Amino acid sequence: MSKVVLKLRILVVCLLILNALSFGAEFYFNTKDGMGITGSSDSISYLLGFPYSEVGFRLPLDENRTIFLSTFGGYDFGKSTYFLKLSSDFQVDNIIVSLPFELTTKIVETNEPTETGRFNVGLSASINFGNINFSVLAYYSALYLFYDPAFNVNIPTVYTDNIFRSSLNVKVSYIQPTFSISLGYFASLRWLSYRSSFITGENSPYIEARVKVRF
Repeated sequence: MSKVVLKLRILVVCLLILNALSFGAEFYFNTKDGMGITGSSDSISYLLGFPYSEVGFRLPLDENRTIFLSTFGGYDFGKSTYFLKLSSDFQVDNIIVSLPFELTTKIVETNEPTETGRFNVGLSASINFGNINFSVLAYYSALYLFYDPAFNVNIPTVYTDNIFRSSLNVKVSYIQPTFSISLGYFASLRWLSYRSSFITGENSPYIEARVKVRF
C-alpha cells in the first residue's frame, strides 16, 4: 500500500469519526491550499484536508475572553512537512491580533548538510466590516534547522545566505451565514539592501470558497 493511499484512508476515517460526533463544519476549497473539512467544538478546532491537515486548541486566559492561547499541530502531505504553532491571540469586538511562533520540519535522508526546518515568528490581524473580513499574516524566518550528517543531528542555525526569509498572506472575504468567498494573495519576500526594496519569490493569487455542512 502506498503512503498516499494510507494517508487518504486515515483522512476518511477521521471524517467518519466527525460524522459520528455530529460536529458542525465547513467544506472548503482553496486553489492554493487544497480542499477539506474544517470546524470547531468548544476550544478544539480541526482542519482535515489534502494536502494539509491540522488539529488545535484555543484556550481563554481571562474572564472577558479577550486573550487566548492557541496551539496547533499539522502535516503537509504534499511537502512531507510537520508544523507546530503556538500563538497568543488578542480579541476586542471585531478585531483579532495574533502573535504566532511556528516550527516547520521534515525528515530527510541525506549525506550533505541540508535545511530540514524553520523557526518562524509572525504577526496576524483580522478585522470585520459587516459581511466583509480583511486579514493579513506576515512571517519572518530568523532561525533554521540544519541537518549535520557527521553527528546525525538537527542544529538550530542563523542562516545568512540571501534567501527568502519572509512571507505575506493577504485575504479579503465575503461572509454569509452558510457560505463565504475569499480572494487572497501570498508571496515570499526578500529585502535587497542595495536597492532598499523587496523582491518576491513565490507569488500566488488564490480563491477560497467555504460552505457550512453538518454531519
